[in-house]
Amino acid sequence: MPTGARITIDALKREGVKVIFGIPGLSNMQLYDAFIEDLQNGELRHVLMRHEQAAAHAADGYARASGIPGVCTATSGPGATNLVTGLITAYWDSSPVIAITGQVPRNSIGKMAFQEADAMGVFEHITKYVVEIKKLEEIPIWIKNAFYIATTGRPGPVVVDIPRDIFYEKVEEVKWPEKPMVKGYKEFPTIIDRQKLKKAAEILVNAERPIILVGTGVVWSNATQEVLELAEYLHVPIVSTFPGKSAIPHDHPLYFGAMGYYGRAEASMAALESDAMLVVGARFSDRTFTSYDEMIETRKKFIMINIDPSDGERAIKVDVNLVGNAKILLRELMKAVYEVGKKNDHNAWIKRVKEYKEYYSQFYYYDEPNKLKPWKILKTIRNTIPRDAIVTTGVGQHQMWAEVFWEVLEPRTFLSSTGMGTMGFGLPAAMGAKLAKPDKVVVDLDGDGSFLMTGNNLATAVDEHIPIISVVFDNRTLGLVRQVQDLFFGNRIVGVDYGPSPDFVKLAEAFGALGFNATSYEEIEKSLKTAMKENIPAVIRIPVDKEELALPTLPPGGRLKQVIVRDPRKSS
Repeated sequence: MPTGARITIDALKREGVKVIFGIPGLSNMQLYDAFIEDLQNGELRHVLMRHEQAAAHAADGYARASGIPGVCTATSGPGATNLVTGLITAYWDSSPVIAITGQVPRNSIGKMAFQEADAMGVFEHITKYVVEIKKLEEIPIWIKNAFYIATTGRPGPVVVDIPRDIFYEKVEEVKWPEKPMVKGYKEFPTIIDRQKLKKAAEILVNAERPIILVGTGVVWSNATQEVLELAEYLHVPIVSTFPGKSAIPHDHPLYFGAMGYYGRAEASMAALESDAMLVVGARFSDRTFTSYDEMIETRKKFIMINIDPSDGERAIKVDVNLVGNAKILLRELMKAVYEVGKKNDHNAWIKRVKEYKEYYSQFYYYDEPNKLKPWKILKTIRNTIPRDAIVTTGVGQHQMWAEVFWEVLEPRTFLSSTGMGTMGFGLPAAMGAKLAKPDKVVVDLDGDGSFLMTGNNLATAVDEHIPIISVVFDNRTLGLVRQVQDLFFGNRIVGVDYGPSPDFVKLAEAFGALGFNATSYEEIEKSLKTAMKENIPAVIRIPVDKEELALPTLPPGGRLKQVIVRDPRKSS
């Protein structure tokens, strides 16, 4: 007779699970015992992470790279609570992750048992859904439900908490559900409202300065081609949110970059100057629209296409709110646009945005003697690795440099923690992405501070033969915090500067990875080529000046019009 643990594993396999990231402990040990044979026959792969936060990030990276849910597991108490940062990261960035957590036995719940934590209370507001299994018979339906909830509507993480005594129980016959069943849960429908579509089409064709803003909803709905078709037909510029960078190939002539707090100034200026904005698969984030009042004052018309109907009711009044799958609705909108017909050629508008791009380029691309410039480091990396290479980032100045300067050439090849801004995301997310797409080169663009948050998982990459490359921008400081202290706190630098520890090359070698100290652009290229050829985990340390700024930026609470593009510490 199968145990609850065996049923859990079989339920996961029935959902197509091939990889589980996790760490065993008292309350999920029986689950591990149940999948030994699956590991031996190659049906499952377990990746032993060095911290549960990284297990969640790895599952998240797997999901973002592949488009299917990533799975992680942890024991009760500290194991489960260590997942918190990784799961809220996935939640804020709409990534489908399934977490299977062990729990103390049912008769011990609420009695302050060893390693007991209230998983329902902990995860309730930081995941899309959390359920605690009450009896063995619930496992099959709730595993199926978890995948259904995680992937429908706005994707997100789901936690299934299972008391360990249920893992040991046995049942003679397992009833496998044919379809999910969640009381009270309804998928967001795709509503094709012809009247709204016509109104949206009329706004777009009558606008003199229309613009399209894309977010990660375009990625999850695979709507890149539909966005490009509409933009090309109307001849209008495209900008993106930061996470939306992965939606549009950056070498497309109509794409002008990510807008927002640390975005490209030309993208933000074009967004402000536009008289109609089509928002596709994005929400009105305060990192994109740093001042809602500023955006409202432009008096532009807003059209939103989003799976979540509530997004059209937040922050800014939307003139036309189209609810549903972006791919389907964009096709319907195209039909409506064809029917209404083109009225403006928008050549002057495109020329205006290109002038913005040319103007701001003078502030972005310049060299300084004896310094490695972030824009040129990223250009060197871009020119060295394949077009379809997957890039993850940590969080800090290097992430902001990547927002402005990294060129994404294929959809779903740029993964970053944007909504939560979680330091330490880059390395484990890269590991998950590599397992999802083993034929792709995977590079983690990281900072010294961010890398050290989860750098212990380099041991996992070595042990599990996961050949990811971490490029560490080493400026011996928490650069983004230091930058704000420098520019906006009167240069009162506190609590951010590191000493000489560690030596990243020796650290990498201690783990059994390759270590490189790249002090020139030529050495960066050579190190990358060697790492790709050797096909084992590698760390490339690149020294960056501590005084280097991540620009463009805004003053705290600033408006997009207040963008800072030149170093304010230097006289003009």
